[in-house]
Amino acid sequence: MQQSLATNALQTLPPGIRVALVKSSYYPELLSSMEEAAMTTLQEGGVSAENVEIIRVPGSFEIPLICKELAEKGGVDGVLALGVIVQGETHHASEIARATTDGLMQVQLLTGMPIGHGVLYVDTLHQAKDRCLGRGNKGGEVARSLLSMMSLLGKKKSTTSQ
Repeated sequence: MQQSLATNALQTLPPGIRVALVKSSYYPELLSSMEEAAMTTLQEGGVSAENVEIIRVPGSFEIPLICKELAEKGGVDGVLALGVIVQGETHHASEIARATTDGLMQVQLLTGMPIGHGVLYVDTLHQAKDRCLGRGNKGGEVARSLLSMMSLLGKKKSTTSQ
């Protein structure tokens, strides 16, 4: 039995699924919009709002460490990582973006915890607004991806297995 990895259908998960939403404190207007879109999609996928823990971190660089802690302590079935990194005049932003992406992948591979990667790396604030506000909002897209991965991995309610 083969299951498609690419699907446009919203995955609906069983009741009791718990998700952590880890978001950067930079660009609060953009991150609030991404969070709202992600929450809407999670709720459409069967995750109740009271089963979503929201954790704010100083910046995107700190997101992978918190994701690792969440995966290791249990209590959540998946994590959404949300942040915005805007390229400046130096290479610092690209280094932060690469480290964050590598860190998120390492956490997934080491722990088996699915993570929705919504840390955007853009050239301009205008690009960030296009991807975080309105119809182009990536928060919902990342939440949809997380729901799909949780379904593919057969993530069940964590609290019943502890």
